[in-house]
Amino acid sequence: MGIIIKQSIKGSIWSYSGIVIGFITTSFLFPRYLSTDTIGLFSILLSYSILFAQFSALGFHGVTSRLFTYFRDKEKGHNGYFFLAFAVMLTGFLLLSLVFFFVKPVIVENNLEKSKLFAEYVYLLLPITLFTLLFVQLDMINKVLYDAVLGAFLQEFLQRLLIFTVTVLFIFGVFNLHQLILAYAVVVCVKGLFMFLYLLVKGEMSFQPRFKFIDKKLRKEIIDVALFSILTGLGGSIVFNIDKIIINQILGLGQTGVYTIAFFFGTLVVIPSRPLLRISGTLIADAFKRKDLDYIFDIYRRSCINQFIIGAFLFGGIWINIGNILEILGPEYADGKWVIFFIGLAYLFDMATGANGQIISFSPHYRFALYFVLVLVVLVVITMYIFVPVYGIMGGAIAIAVSIFANNIMRFLFLKIKYKMQPFNLSFLTVALIFTAAYFITLLIPEMKLIPDILIRSTVFSVLAVAAVYLTGVSDDMNSMVKKFLRK
Repeated sequence: MGIIIKQSIKGSIWSYSGIVIGFITTSFLFPRYLSTDTIGLFSILLSYSILFAQFSALGFHGVTSRLFTYFRDKEKGHNGYFFLAFAVMLTGFLLLSLVFFFVKPVIVENNLEKSKLFAEYVYLLLPITLFTLLFVQLDMINKVLYDAVLGAFLQEFLQRLLIFTVTVLFIFGVFNLHQLILAYAVVVCVKGLFMFLYLLVKGEMSFQPRFKFIDKKLRKEIIDVALFSILTGLGGSIVFNIDKIIINQILGLGQTGVYTIAFFFGTLVVIPSRPLLRISGTLIADAFKRKDLDYIFDIYRRSCINQFIIGAFLFGGIWINIGNILEILGPEYADGKWVIFFIGLAYLFDMATGANGQIISFSPHYRFALYFVLVLVVLVVITMYIFVPVYGIMGGAIAIAVSIFANNIMRFLFLKIKYKMQPFNLSFLTVALIFTAAYFITLLIPEMKLIPDILIRSTVFSVLAVAAVYLTGVSDDMNSMVKKFLRK
C-alpha cells in the first residue's frame, strides 16, 4: 500500500489545492459575474467533449490499462505502443469528425430555443474533443508508468487555476464574453498538450512501429479488449455526462448552469478517491497478473474504510454548512440545495465501496464490468426522464444517486460471490456513528455571521470527528498518517 498512500497524498494535495481555486471560481465568481446560461454552456461543452472523446478512443484506453504491461520497456520504445495508440486515436477522431459533420445541424436545431448560446459555440466541440482525447489516452499511459500524480495536477489543479485566471480577466474587462468562451476552450485543451510534451521530453515516447512484437494472440486480445472498452468507456461517460445534457434539453441552459454549480459541491466528496483509484488500478492489474488475490483483497478492504472516512468527513463538512453555501451562491441557486445532498450522498456510498470497479475491470471476469455499466446507463437515462420533469434539477440528482447506489450494490455482490471478498465490518458502523454524532452536535451551535459560522462550525465538526476516528482506531492507515503528522 506504500505507493498507493504516497501517490494518493500527492494527488490529494493537488486536488484540494484545485478545490480551493475551484471553490472561489465556482462559488463566488461564476454566480456573480456569469449568467447561468454561460455556466451551462461551459458544462455542456465539457459533457459533449467527454462523450465524443470516449467514442474517438475506440476502446484503446482499456487496452492501455490492461495490456500495456506486456509492452512496457523504455529501452525498446515500449515496443511501438505509442505508434499504435496514436494511430488508433487519429482514426477514431477522423470517424468522429465525419459523424459530427452530419449531426451538427441536428444539435444546433434542437438547442436554438432553450440553449441558443450552445448552438452558437457548438463548433468548439471538435478541438476540445481532440485535446480531451489526447489527455485521456496519455494520462492512462502515464498511470501505468506508475505516475498517477501528474494527471491529478493537470486535471484538478492547473485547469482550475487557468479557468480562475481567464474568469478574472473577464471580470476586469480584459476579455469580453466571446473571448472568455474561447479562452475557456483553450484552457480545457491545455492539459492534453502538456501531457504530450511531458512524455515527449521524458523520453517515454517513441513513434517507431514494432509490428512483429504484436503476435496473433496479442493482436486478438487487443481487439477483444478494445471492443469491450468501447462499450464500457462510452457507458461510463454517458452515465456521468448525460444528466447535464438531459437537463439542458428539458429545462434549458439556465437550469443546467444552476445544476452544474450545485453538482460541483456534491462532487467534492469523491475527489480524494481519484488519485487513490488511479494508482490502485495499476497495482490491481499487476496483482491479477501474478494471481495474488490476498493483495487485491487488502487493497479492496483498505480502500473501502479509508475512503468512507474521508468521504464522511467531507460530506458532513458540506452539509453542516449548507446554509452558508446557499448564502454564498445567492437566491438564484436555492434549488441546488438537494442536488448537493443527493449527489454528495451518492458519492459517499461510492467511496465506501472502494476499488470494486477496478478489481472487476482488471479481473479475468472483466466482461461483467460491461454488464454493470449497461445496466447503469439504462438506469440513469430512465430515472432522469422520470424524475427531472417532476422534480426539476433535484430529480436529476436523485436519478444519479439511485443509479450509483444500484451499481455499487451489484459490484459488491459480484465480488462477494465470485471471489469471497467482503470488506465491511463493524468499523464502518463506528465511522457512521462518529460522523452522525459530530453532525448533530454542530447543530447545537447557534447561527452566526457567515465567516465565523463556517470557521467555528467546521472546526468543531473536524476536531470531534478526527479525534474519535483516531481514538477508536478504525483505520490503521489513517492513524499512521496522523502519527507521522504529529511527529513532524
